[in-house]
Amino acid sequence: MDIQDADVLVTGSAVRVGREIALTLADEGANVAVHYRTSDEAADETADDVREHGGEATTVRSDLSTVEGARAAVDGTVDGLGGIDVLVNSASVFGETPVEDVTEDDWETNMNVNLRAPFFASQRAAEHGAEKVVNIGGVAAKRPFPSFVPYSVSKAGIVSLTKALAKALAPETTVNAVSPGTVLSPPDRPDEEERRIAEDTPVGRIGEPGDIADTVAFVVESSEFLNGAVIDVDGGRSL
Repeated sequence: MDIQDADVLVTGSAVRVGREIALTLADEGANVAVHYRTSDEAADETADDVREHGGEATTVRSDLSTVEGARAAVDGTVDGLGGIDVLVNSASVFGETPVEDVTEDDWETNMNVNLRAPFFASQRAAEHGAEKVVNIGGVAAKRPFPSFVPYSVSKAGIVSLTKALAKALAPETTVNAVSPGTVLSPPDRPDEEERRIAEDTPVGRIGEPGDIADTVAFVVESSEFLNGAVIDVDGGRSL
């Protein structure tokens, strides 16, 4: 599709990888709804940067841990931009949860935000005539992290969700996924662990937000014949 003047919702786009996706799509001419839950100042800054990159922008606040919040993110985009052509389900929770410490709340939070919200947001976006949905998965879908079981399971669910929706919503809406490896290391990660992850990645480095954002832009701009694909952007780590 022609991304020029397309109306795009990127969930969780006030900061980090979501922000980079928003700015990259704006560089290509898209109008972007910057979704956030609590980072209101960062969302405003991202929206301003989207405008500087050439696109129109609006901010949308909602809590994706609820079904109503997932739907509200889409409805707010339609209200703010006048429509929705593309949905990028980027928002995610990620926290260490050793098996012996996992609580019901840990499980529900991961499933609700990482898996349920993308479904109900996609459902609503399709109702509004969106042409494309891009889900953000993760290397943990193929190589589960033992101290992040709820997160890993939720990302494995994104793979199945992407393929199921690709069938259910076609031909009006295509659905694909971009599956990152390790991107943006937390500041408290030990240097030794950082080196180990890089050495475990065939290209020899940890990913950058631009690696993911460029691939999302490729999927958005690709032919509608790309449907149900899950594209690993992990430097070969999942091999």
